Amino acid sequence: MANKISDERKKEIIEGFYQLSVQNGLENTSIAKIGKHLGMPPSLIMHYFPTREILISNLISHILDQYLMIYEPVIRELETKNYADPNTFVDSLFSRDWNMLFDDGVFYSCYSLIFRNDRIKKEYRLLHDKLRESLKDILDRDDNFAGKDTDLLAEQIFVVVEGAYYYLSMIDDENVYNRKLEAYKSQVYDLLRKYEVQHL
Repeated sequence: MANKISDERKKEIIEGFYQLSVQNGLENTSIAKIGKHLGMPPSLIMHYFPTREILISNLISHILDQYLMIYEPVIRELETKNYADPNTFVDSLFSRDWNMLFDDGVFYSCYSLIFRNDRIKKEYRLLHDKLRESLKDILDRDDNFAGKDTDLLAEQIFVVVEGAYYYLSMIDDENVYNRKLEAYKSQVYDLLRKYEVQHL
C-alpha cells in the first residue's frame, strides 16, 4: 500500500513538473514552484526527487511512456492478425498525436541538457534505444518481416521519423507541412518495399 501511494505521489509530482514546464519553460520551473503548484512542501518533493537532475531524469522516463503510446494502433492490429497494414504502420509513425502526447518545447529543453549533463545524455540515449527496440518488436511480430534484418530496418525508419519530426516542428505553413510529410512517408514506404514487407 505504501509503495502504491509513493508511486502515485511521484507520478503527481512529475506531471506537475511537466505542466509547469509547458507553461513557464523547463528552465523557469523550480522545485519550489512545483510545490506551490501542487500544494505540497518542497521538502516532500525532494524526499522523492533529491535533486533537479533526478527530477528531469524521471520526466524523460515520462516522455518515453507517452511516446510509446503512438505504437498502440499497430500493436492492436498485430493482436488480431499476423501482419500490420503498411498504411496503419506509417500513419502511426507520422501521426500528429506525437505533438499531443508531449510538448515539443519541454522535449527539446530536456534534450539540450545532454550537452552538459552525462546522466541526462544517458537517459535520452535509453529513451531513443527503447523507441527503436519497440519499433523492432513490432516488425518482428509481423510475418512479412520473417528472416529480415529488422534491426537495420527499425534503425533506418527511426532515423527518417526522427529527422522528419524535428524538421516539421519548424514549419508553420500547412501546405508545405503536408507536402513534406508525404515525402517522408514515401521514404518509409520505400524502405518497406525494399525489405519486401508489404502484405500482398
